[in-house]
Amino acid sequence: MNRTILHWSYLNFRDVPMDLFLYEDLEEVYLKENFISVIPQWLLSITTLKFIHLAGNNLSELPTDIYMLENLEFLDVSNNELKELPPTLGLLLRLQQLNVSGNQLTQLPLEMSSLRNLEQLNISKNRFRRLPIQLSECVRLNELNVSDNETLLHIPERIANLPMLQSLAADRCALIYLPAALSKFMNHVRIFHNTSINYLPMIYEKFYQNFYDNRQRFTPISVSSKGLFWVRELETRKRLLLPVGTRQVFEVPSKENRISLYDDCLHAIQTLNRQVPVYENTALHRLLPEPYMSSQINNGAIARCTTSQCSRCLYTSYYFMVVKRFGSSSKQLFTCNFCTNRCANLWLASNSRRYYQLPWRVSDDDDEDVDNAVKH
Repeated sequence: MNRTILHWSYLNFRDVPMDLFLYEDLEEVYLKENFISVIPQWLLSITTLKFIHLAGNNLSELPTDIYMLENLEFLDVSNNELKELPPTLGLLLRLQQLNVSGNQLTQLPLEMSSLRNLEQLNISKNRFRRLPIQLSECVRLNELNVSDNETLLHIPERIANLPMLQSLAADRCALIYLPAALSKFMNHVRIFHNTSINYLPMIYEKFYQNFYDNRQRFTPISVSSKGLFWVRELETRKRLLLPVGTRQVFEVPSKENRISLYDDCLHAIQTLNRQVPVYENTALHRLLPEPYMSSQINNGAIARCTTSQCSRCLYTSYYFMVVKRFGSSSKQLFTCNFCTNRCANLWLASNSRRYYQLPWRVSDDDDEDVDNAVKH
């Protein structure tokens, strides 16, 4: 039979029908909302397949030979019973859209870094606590949905800063702060109900609406504060967690040229060795005198300069401000990061009628957190 698309959803199939073999040049098959528990080996020999929709079945695993579907561009196995994904998923080099939401996954295979054509990834409603930094090698990714991973603490800046990323959804996670390095092409962000977050980097201002304030009661961060970098905002006494990797922040106004040579070196390293990611360059890491340097190279930029004309990547030290809007009933705090005092002054000059600065100080590990004691 000469037919390229089959719609066999909602038919109570318990197995993939072998009738699929009767269709020459089959490219798309819809088998969603059945009772299929296994993807048979013979299905993997239909290499003309480009589109497979198996959402809402009873799959507990994907076959390790799934790489045989060499022309596959779309795979939806959402709302199944998957606990892990095979490393061979990374061999589906033509894959453009992958939906594994609504499963029981706790990690992604590192081999997914090979999916250089992947454009849309939905891993929502799983059990992720962290995302692999290797996902930052999916350079064509433009939509990422990590919502409803209730133990997800952090989105690596390398991922949020992917060059083509346009849409990021992270509702109802356990994020302890938002990445302050975002793709320049980002045009859609959803970050509702991350109740440990008590400020927004200014880069999110264009996505902000007042109903961000209507979140549930603030939830104290559930990880140890030791070794993290905090500042205390002195108007509301809130304690703000700055991006992991921050080592020093400077007030505005302040002396110029306080960013260290070390940061300049980190910036230069990121441009090296484009064929091999710097975090996989073992020879480079062996040369480093301190272990923490490897971590900072792996993390990459932790923020971008808030001044839009600049947007320079920032690494461990930067000029810092906490601001609020004039004449607004909102209690929302915004933070700004700058590469130079000059950039900070330029931003202030163009925004002085909209925002005003709040005083702050660095808060050490022994600083008692009084967030819950503040009277509103």
